[in-house]
Amino acid sequence: MKYQQQISVGGKWAKASELVSGSSAEIISETNPQPSQFKNKDGSPKTQDVCRVQFEGLPEPVNVSLNQATINGLVGAFGEESADWQKHTLTVETEKVRVAGKAVVALYLVPEGYIKADDDNGYVIIIKAGEKKSDDDLTEDDLPPIE
Repeated sequence: MKYQQQISVGGKWAKASELVSGSSAEIISETNPQPSQFKNKDGSPKTQDVCRVQFEGLPEPVNVSLNQATINGLVGAFGEESADWQKHTLTVETEKVRVAGKAVVALYLVPEGYIKADDDNGYVIIIKAGEKKSDDDLTEDDLPPIE
């Protein structure tokens, strides 16, 4: 059996339920895909996009798994290279949601000049203030995974 070396992010993880919506944050590392605890239908591990974030009011940076809405907003604001997402002030937005029947708190990092909104199907999107994303612009990556 062959094994590959896996690099995982060490340290504390952000707890969205303990963060203050409206506070500021700054990404301080590149975002990299990491294996998650969840599995795909074929049994292979799902990946999560992880970076280190310094939140206002916390003494040290913590790990954050970025959701697709946040990634789409960062790409729109700063480009496709995750190194370019660093050193920008972002607004923390939290929202209570249900995932597979369980109440959890979702975390969104919103660039300056952008807003968190719902698209025509009710999915969260992060777009430049004043823009509208139509259903025709949606891709499969914009949709949340069904567990």
